Amino acid sequence: MKIHLATITGTCLALTSTAFAQKAIPNHAIANLVLGQSDFVTSSFSGPFSSLRMQFPSGLAIDPNTGKLFVSEADGDRVLRYGSAASLANGAPAEAVLGQSNFTDQGTGATQTNMSDPEGMHVDRFGRLWLADRANNRVLLFEAASFRATGSQADRVFGQPDFTTITAAITANKMSVPTSVWVDSGDRLWVADNGNNRVLRFDSISTKQSGSPANGVLGQVNFTSAAAGSGAAGLDRPLGVAVSPSGSLFVSCMTNNRVLRYDSAATLANGAAATRVLGQVDFTGTASGLSATALNSPGGLTITPGDDLFVVDRGNDRVLRFSKASTLLSGAAASGVIGQVGFTTLKALVVDARSMDFITSNNSSSADCHVDTSGNLWVPDTTNHRVLRFPPDTTLPLLTVTPVPPKTTTKKSIQIKGTASDFYGISKVIYRVNGGVAKNASGTTNWQFTTSLKKGPNTILINAVDAVGNLSATRTIKIKRN
Repeated sequence: MKIHLATITGTCLALTSTAFAQKAIPNHAIANLVLGQSDFVTSSFSGPFSSLRMQFPSGLAIDPNTGKLFVSEADGDRVLRYGSAASLANGAPAEAVLGQSNFTDQGTGATQTNMSDPEGMHVDRFGRLWLADRANNRVLLFEAASFRATGSQADRVFGQPDFTTITAAITANKMSVPTSVWVDSGDRLWVADNGNNRVLRFDSISTKQSGSPANGVLGQVNFTSAAAGSGAAGLDRPLGVAVSPSGSLFVSCMTNNRVLRYDSAATLANGAAATRVLGQVDFTGTASGLSATALNSPGGLTITPGDDLFVVDRGNDRVLRFSKASTLLSGAAASGVIGQVGFTTLKALVVDARSMDFITSNNSSSADCHVDTSGNLWVPDTTNHRVLRFPPDTTLPLLTVTPVPPKTTTKKSIQIKGTASDFYGISKVIYRVNGGVAKNASGTTNWQFTTSLKKGPNTILINAVDAVGNLSATRTIKIKRN
């Protein structure tokens, strides 16, 4: 029988029943776009404010309908809007600004036009921009945000009775330094009310008028309590909120160095306990750490339709990815890390396409991150005054079989070996013989295995698997045992 080494396109030919990850961000990924700076090695901000520069970006969001990117700039007291995120080049200018009348102005105010220390943002499926206007103790809504002119007024406000009041308070219709917002598929607005150590829920937000009270609260038993807490029901300086497609609410708790998960969050009573915790082994732990299971002052969150949770681990200058986050048990390890070489590495600060630097004081940015519909991770690299985009790894690994096995043999077994390569590394090489169970070869970049052969024709399928689960083209080896 003639030997046939073939490249077969499509799926992995049922080598295994495991569904390999697609569009995953690899560990220690390299950014392919920078905004706010002209290149990946510049980190300073010397002013003046313009459409090209940003100072301490704190949050970002992408309109799912238009693809336009929004970046909140804490020290600029403004939100920059960029054209379609997919077509931006390094250092591209913003096309419009909210919070200021032009790109060069700077200044705060308690008006329908101004903002002060804006933080986390969310653009919902209707194209509405929701903004945590932190220092004004309120949340602003901009309808049709992708089409608004520079300096446009907000349409509604929550946390204050009107656009000119900015005092903090502990009630159902007031807030204290909100840092993050999220609108779920059930038209509920969730707000990380940081200064009051709680998360607020506003039901049927599309129908609510400015100043309407919240319908629910977590982290406190009622709307007039604000004490910091721990355990399964307490919050201490929550910074980020995100809701999964299944309805699980995730809340990053800065001081307790953890992320809480509340399953079926919309149905919970005020002050309800969380279901699971990440960053700690249980609900009693609050210590910071540097590992795949630990966090240090976590900030912004985002979750994808595929249930991948990304956490900005500010104190460790990294972003962690937790796959299938709505199903994880307490203390589960992260699946991936961006910004560091590994889960236990905290490298000296450098400015390049792989690093990020966050402020971690109590008055710092929540640093909300975002994953777009193409699987790109966007991160506000706060201290380096820039925004980075990290693409998913979609390049297939390469696999070779050397030397070429014989066409026929009389031996009962045969050794097959070769090499595999991928920029982000090979995790394993898998093979399957005559439709049997998939097995792992020995080694990765240099691999080998020995397998038994049955009388007559034998078919062996081989794939390399890279660090994020991409499969190489399948190599098919056919050998006849006489």
